[in-house]
Amino acid sequence: MRLLSAKVMMMFLLFMGGICRQSAKAQDTLHKQELQAVTVNGVKPYIVMRTDKIILNVAESPIAAGGDALQVLSHAPGVIDQGNGNFELRGKRVAVLIDGQDSRLSGEALKDWLAAMPANSIDKIELISNPPARYDARGAAVINIISTRNRNFGANGTVNAGIGAGQYTRYNAGMGLNYRNERVNVYGNYDYSYNKQYYREQSVRQLNNNRNIAESSWETRERNNHSFKAGADYDINARSAAGIVLKGLLNYRYRKVDTRSVMDRHPQTVDSFSTVNTTGDLLLFNPSINAYYRLDLDTTGKQLTVNADYFHYDKSWNDDYITNFYEPHGSKLREPYLLQDNSPADNMISSVAADYTQPLWKGKLEAGVKATITTTDNDIQWRQQREKQWVIDSGKTNHFVYRENIYAAYANYSRTLGKFDLQAGLRAEHTHMEGESLTLNKINTRDQLDLFPSFVAMYNQSAKHHYGFSYRKSIERFSFNIVNPFVTYVSQYFYYQGNPNIRPSIGHAFELSYTYNDELFTTLSYQRYSRVLTDIYRQDTGNVVISTYVNLRSAYAVNASIIHTKSVIKDVWNMTSTVMATYAKYIERGPYRLTNASVGMYANVSNSIMIGKGLTAELSATYTSPMAYGVYKMKARYYIDAGIAKNILHNAGRVSLNVTDIFNTYTNKYDISSFGVISSFNDKEESRFVKLAFSYKFGNQRVKAAGNRKTGIEKERARMEGN
Repeated sequence: MRLLSAKVMMMFLLFMGGICRQSAKAQDTLHKQELQAVTVNGVKPYIVMRTDKIILNVAESPIAAGGDALQVLSHAPGVIDQGNGNFELRGKRVAVLIDGQDSRLSGEALKDWLAAMPANSIDKIELISNPPARYDARGAAVINIISTRNRNFGANGTVNAGIGAGQYTRYNAGMGLNYRNERVNVYGNYDYSYNKQYYREQSVRQLNNNRNIAESSWETRERNNHSFKAGADYDINARSAAGIVLKGLLNYRYRKVDTRSVMDRHPQTVDSFSTVNTTGDLLLFNPSINAYYRLDLDTTGKQLTVNADYFHYDKSWNDDYITNFYEPHGSKLREPYLLQDNSPADNMISSVAADYTQPLWKGKLEAGVKATITTTDNDIQWRQQREKQWVIDSGKTNHFVYRENIYAAYANYSRTLGKFDLQAGLRAEHTHMEGESLTLNKINTRDQLDLFPSFVAMYNQSAKHHYGFSYRKSIERFSFNIVNPFVTYVSQYFYYQGNPNIRPSIGHAFELSYTYNDELFTTLSYQRYSRVLTDIYRQDTGNVVISTYVNLRSAYAVNASIIHTKSVIKDVWNMTSTVMATYAKYIERGPYRLTNASVGMYANVSNSIMIGKGLTAELSATYTSPMAYGVYKMKARYYIDAGIAKNILHNAGRVSLNVTDIFNTYTNKYDISSFGVISSFNDKEESRFVKLAFSYKFGNQRVKAAGNRKTGIEKERARMEGN
């Protein structure tokens, strides 16, 4: 597959080069004939602040060029990656959406999904600290990744390509086509990327039997990522529109891991050691489809929108493990221990939603209903070799099916009273959960009904001064793999395991805010969570340590943040600074007996400089102080990114050069104290890359005036994209 992808890449680059040469000639002719038509008066800033959200215009960032969604999101101001694939926004737990749709992925599954999404397919990212009731109740805050959409009339398109290197070479290429007239918009794009990346992990675990286990591993992952999208919007008449979009990711990953484990029985004596050589393939295919219909019932603002969505997450995962055991001096103790893991996952999410909007009492009423049906099927099969025959390892094999149905209804009312903007909402969600272990012939079911109120009050003292208060109740639903009690083998001393008895966490978030002139945004917030979801480490039989998940009693956090954007030199140098301080405490007086509290700080400075003649530079620096999350005590992290971009070919082309983590300082170092297991970790995920990217727009790039006729497409786009 990698050879085929390389050939496709070479053909695409040659094709793109031909297009660029021909298009450059055509563009030069057009430039001479219609010079005023291609004059660029300015560009959108990368960071835009609003009273209800922060918008990142990803296409305007030289640093983002040639990267992926995970890199962009991890470097967003105010967003903290806890190191395990879970994100926080200004101290609040986050739900990550793609075009308004929740994949319900988290942890490593979410990281793999985001890493397969090219940055050039992203138009912008919305950081929403206080989402209204029309959003699902999951997450106290929302990060909405909005994919690119071409709004130009006529036939047009883009091509892009890039090459980069860290320790290994990486490259990407893609093409997008669009046709639009007064009533129809048809579009599609395809992107491909190849990258290879290393991961280094080192740990020392102190067990309650006074033994230490030191482990180190070196892993390389090769990824071939394919991303595609095709859709059509149709403006039926002046009051109605319909559309459909199909998109998806096809990701092939090959990994190779070498792990060495050493156990010290006595302080001065090194015992025997073991090595685990792991090779594995992952094939991930997740197509999704959305169909909508929008109807303006009258000219006063009454509107009905119906959305139907289907999301399929199909994963094929195979690993081979060879464990060798050695005497302290290096001779083998016995024959190797051979394991095979076949871990397919078949997740399906379908939903139907209807949303209604109308003016009411000099304000606006929004109401809607939604049904979401989810099924996950994990048939985990482990085999071990005995006497040169492969047999089922019944202690690890598990077939587990999890079903979850959520039926929701919401109402949200907003109105302006003098200088006050008020918004109140209530969302009700009934959830039916069913976990079935086909291996154990056991079914666990649970039903729960939750009400999620939200409230926002904004006092607009003047055009420059805005004061706000907000409250939101939310729920943190676990990732689907967490409820599966299967065991994932890492080494003879370390396993991962799910917990079918885990329960969702409930959160309450209060926030005070002050905004000055859309330049200064300050917040003071308090969040409290019950049944806090966290992972713990416990010692199993022998010297094996198992990482699993539990609900802690409660946790709370106090967070203060300041975000300031300033024009250091007007129309030349813009600086956005983010400073955040947080205090978090986890409380558990039950069997887990965890009381963990910490003070932490986060700081980021992003600079955008318009050098002139189409040349733009960007420099970003981030620092995160030591922080605590559950059993984790994270140590400080810091890194600096830089990029430069130049518009060429009469502004139809753009060349970007960037370096992420210039000094190679981004490393996750943390300590864990759990159930008598005290551990120290030093995990390094390759983060320093140099990337050169090129993009080119061809065809009609001038937006034709649509007259005074109201098109349903634009309203629906704005609704779907959260504007």
